[in-house]
Amino acid sequence: MPGLIDKYRSTFDYSEIHKITIGAPPEACYKGLMELNLSGSSIVSFLFWLRGIPFKSTVFKDFALGMKFTLLEESQWNEFVYAFQTKQVIEWIEIKEDFCSDLTDHHLKVAWNFKFMQTDKGCEVSTETRIKCITRKSKILFSVYWFFIRPFSSLIRLEMLRLLRKKVRNTR
Repeated sequence: MPGLIDKYRSTFDYSEIHKITIGAPPEACYKGLMELNLSGSSIVSFLFWLRGIPFKSTVFKDFALGMKFTLLEESQWNEFVYAFQTKQVIEWIEIKEDFCSDLTDHHLKVAWNFKFMQTDKGCEVSTETRIKCITRKSKILFSVYWFFIRPFSSLIRLEMLRLLRKKVRNTR
C-alpha cells in the first residue's frame, strides 16, 4: 500500500527499510516514537558522537528539527515523513513541490518516514530512508559514502526501533 513517502520521493537511488512489531496500538507507538529519547542507547549515542552529529536534544522530534529535517506531512497515528536536501550543507525544505522535483540545483534529497500499521500481532512499525542523487557527481560521491555508512545507519534505525519497543512496553 503506497504511503506518504511515495508522494514525496517516488524515485530514488538508495533505500533502507527496517521493521518491528510491537504489541500495542499504533497510537501508542506513534506517541512513543515522538517522545523517544535516543540517548537511551549507548550505540546510538556513540555513533552520533563518532559521526560528529551535533544534537541539543536527544528526544526524537526535537532531534529531527535540530538536524534541519523538514516535516513534509503527517497522518496522525499512521505515518509521517521528514526530509532534507543538500547543496553543500543540509537545508530546510521551503517548497514541498520543489523537493519532489529533480529539476533543481540541489545535489541530494533524502526522505525518511515512519509508518504504523495495525496487525493481528500489534503494530508493525517500519522506517524507510530514500536517497536521490540529483547529479552524476553526487551519485558517485554518495555511493562511496553509503558503502561505509550504511551498516551504521542501519544499526541506528534498528536501535531506534528496539528503544521504541522497550519504551512502549514500559509505558503500558
